[in-house]
Amino acid sequence: MLRRLGSARSPGQEIKTGGGSWRPRLEVLRIGALLLTLGLGLALSGWLQRLDHQVFDLGQRLQPVTAPQAVVIVAIDHHSLDRIGAWPWPRATDARLADAVCKAGAAAVGFDIALTEAGNDPAGNAALAQSLRACGRVALPVVLDTTRGGGQIVEDLPIPELASAAAGLGRVGVQLDSDGVARSVYLWEGVGAPAWPLLAQTLLSIAHQPVRGSVPQPAHSAVPAHPYALAARDLRLLRFVGPRGTVPSLSASAVLDGAIPPDSLRGKIVLIGATAAGLGDFFATPVTALGAPLPGVEVLANTVLALRDGSLIRVLPTILSLALTALLALVPLLWLPRLMPLAGLLASMAWVLALLLAAAALPMVLGWWWPPTAALAAGFLAYPLWGWRRLEAARRHLDWELRQLRQAGRGPAGASPDAVRKRLSFESRILEVQAAQERLRELQIRRDDALAFISHDVRAPLAAAVQQLQSDQLDARARERLLGQLRRAHDLAQGFLNLTRAQALEPSALTELDLGAVLHQAADFAYDEALERGVRFARRLPDEPIWVRGDFDALERLAGNLLRNAVQHSPAGSTVTLEATLSPQTVRFWVRDQGAGLTPEQSSQLFQRFARGVADRASGGSGSSTGLGLYYARLVAEKHAGKVGADSAPGGGASFWVELPRQD
Repeated sequence: MLRRLGSARSPGQEIKTGGGSWRPRLEVLRIGALLLTLGLGLALSGWLQRLDHQVFDLGQRLQPVTAPQAVVIVAIDHHSLDRIGAWPWPRATDARLADAVCKAGAAAVGFDIALTEAGNDPAGNAALAQSLRACGRVALPVVLDTTRGGGQIVEDLPIPELASAAAGLGRVGVQLDSDGVARSVYLWEGVGAPAWPLLAQTLLSIAHQPVRGSVPQPAHSAVPAHPYALAARDLRLLRFVGPRGTVPSLSASAVLDGAIPPDSLRGKIVLIGATAAGLGDFFATPVTALGAPLPGVEVLANTVLALRDGSLIRVLPTILSLALTALLALVPLLWLPRLMPLAGLLASMAWVLALLLAAAALPMVLGWWWPPTAALAAGFLAYPLWGWRRLEAARRHLDWELRQLRQAGRGPAGASPDAVRKRLSFESRILEVQAAQERLRELQIRRDDALAFISHDVRAPLAAAVQQLQSDQLDARARERLLGQLRRAHDLAQGFLNLTRAQALEPSALTELDLGAVLHQAADFAYDEALERGVRFARRLPDEPIWVRGDFDALERLAGNLLRNAVQHSPAGSTVTLEATLSPQTVRFWVRDQGAGLTPEQSSQLFQRFARGVADRASGGSGSSTGLGLYYARLVAEKHAGKVGADSAPGGGASFWVELPRQD
């Protein structure tokens, strides 16, 4: 029988296919090398960076939203503009706002307003400076600007009068990724040297609150080669507390009017900045999908909260990131060699989903970010790559099986093995091997039948003949009995040989022939036996040729079997009729006798293998029939895409017919 790839073996055991061995361990190494190359190549190329950003944003959006209480925004909103006037406000108004916030008990106050120009209001500047000194808890922003100096990056500080009055200075601004989304900040940045901390860090120091996740100012040895270039150190990713509006805010007009709840600002870090459309900067952030873009003052509030809570997210170092990517890219090889295809597919899908969710949750849980999409791509492609190698092994095995079958005469004929392999699709290869397996199973059944036939039907008369030859009593009667037994054994062997040849008929071996000539020749061969029994023949065949596709010898023997069967079961003086009727698509020929006919019980056993009872009962139980003649007729008819049948009634004779397709 055919070898099979699916037999039970240990995962590392080599499987011999004859057309090249399937070595699972070697295939694991090959696929592992492909996955490593794919994962590391994608990680180093940065082609999937936008997808990495999407995974990071997914983690931000899945986290629960909780409104913080430690930071409050005093918003310059549309209501304030309507109440106080168009922007920019006089510095005296800024001074009154700073006084109101400080008197409300704010722990620290941060202006997210650039105060880099003196303007034409010296009295207003003096009033604001006086308010800053009186409060002693106000920090002002340093802006890194490229709008002046021909694109040269400059540090825009507050005017000296205000800078000297402030409790501290700090840098504002966030880093925009390639997709324009603000996700990160540098802890230290400056022109020529990373000299400026974040304004958020300055505010936490003024409020005497812990600063978690920050690092000391870098040494001046970190100055870049160009003294006017931007120097930035210690990148951190922001963890946003929620979409716009999550950080509590109060209208600036309400604060100036004293219309705010008591203790609403006491002990809190207060940020003063613009939230009205058209004022200040607005940023797309990871949580923008949950709401509108965040104004710059709210991004600053998220930075303060992240520094205070220690939730700034570090980026995994490149070496560790590549090592983790390589390790996770190989994980699917733990189950793919051991599982069946469907289970392997489900396990791979579950792995990709689990890795995606784990990578999105990692920054939220452990505070580290690792770009996962290179490993996700490797995990996604692991199953197709492993399936490809399995299919290649199956294809090589099928090609080898087809070559073996062709050499044995059981495969596709008429072409070289290479031509067969190139012509057949993978599904066609499977169908060819399945068909060959069916033929082999049929051969197995035939072999078993042959053994049973030889051991019983042929062995019995031969054993009786041998026993008689061993005795000394070989008179004329004994010789006649011996001759009958040997003839029976010969007829059995010949009938079985004819049956075997009929079973081996292939449609490709059939040729066009005249069925009328076949029937006439069969009648001529049966004529002598009919004369001995006193039976007449009547032929009613068309004069024109009857073209069919078939095997001449097999059809002649089929018709001869039916004619001899009719002669044997016809009384002397009766007539056996051979006739043919034509239709546009088929031809049907009949053999009719005038014998005793068949009972319903006998009719049910017609055309069965070794069904001797039908013939024996018709011949009075003489047992002279081999039981293969009618079975042979059915087999040959089916090999010619035709069919056989019989019509009979007890005492009314029997009519056996064969129907075959006609040729134009």
